[in-house]
Amino acid sequence: MNIRRAFTLIELLVVIAIIAILAAILFPVFTQAKVAAKKTQSLSNIKQIGTATQIYVNDNDDSYPLAFYSYDPAGGYNWNRFIPVPASQLSAAEPAWKKAAAEIFVFNSIQGYMKNISMLQCPDGSSLATTASFGPATAQPTGLPSITYTYNGLLNGYNGTSVAAPSDLPVYWHGHGKRSLYGYGYASPWLACNDTTQPCVYAGTSTGCTAGSGAYTTNTSRKGMNSFGQGVLMAMADTSAKFRKVSGNGRVNTAQRADPRRDPFPNYGVNLIPCSRWFDANGCYPYMFRPDYDFNTAENATYLAGSADTTPNVCTP
Repeated sequence: MNIRRAFTLIELLVVIAIIAILAAILFPVFTQAKVAAKKTQSLSNIKQIGTATQIYVNDNDDSYPLAFYSYDPAGGYNWNRFIPVPASQLSAAEPAWKKAAAEIFVFNSIQGYMKNISMLQCPDGSSLATTASFGPATAQPTGLPSITYTYNGLLNGYNGTSVAAPSDLPVYWHGHGKRSLYGYGYASPWLACNDTTQPCVYAGTSTGCTAGSGAYTTNTSRKGMNSFGQGVLMAMADTSAKFRKVSGNGRVNTAQRADPRRDPFPNYGVNLIPCSRWFDANGCYPYMFRPDYDFNTAENATYLAGSADTTPNVCTP
């Protein structure tokens, strides 16, 4: 007669230990595979957005979509920062100029060239609830898109054939890391355009930041840049899309600073929070977002070296 022997306690503990070890080995692999899949999907999204934008450029007298929105004739300020997407969510109490400005904002104007608006959100991003930055604050309706990618506002109305290095110039990028704005789009950097008698177009570094439309810019966003493996995705002016590595933690001296032609920021702290920004030698425009830059010519070496950060890993956005 056959006698079936049960597992002993020691044998059960060994099996459990083996399963635990295998799980500890495999779970990180599964996590990495999941992140890689989302990175691939996000890269596809941002490339399609870049391609849709280029088709828009071809159909609109070779001009890039607008990121400068309008000038409030009553309040005397530029309407920049967060813009409603779609524009129809603006309340009836908003002035007509604001509604018209929102409709021509880049993420609204290119929708006819996109497959679907959901491509504006990174599949691995977190959506942030937002409220109206200008005018009456109203509750946002449901079903709005969440927008992760940010637009290079220096391309506002810029002529496409005038771009000096299409394969190196970012058109879209992770300006807010993986964070998405619910129902709002954002340009980073964006032009300061205070003269309503002139077109709001990038003026070039030779102007020396003089007053007027497009003569200088606001800062690039300094939110966390840890998007995918310490890097960000970018869509370039030639419709290519690529992953670009950014600096790691603790860059505290000039010898270790990031390449300004490849990284928006020279120094980073914990969680890849940038401590400072790269600007051109005159301090007018973010270095790598200038449409007339060839990405080869070095500028003032002393300026690029700058001064070392004295409090690494403590900087805040």
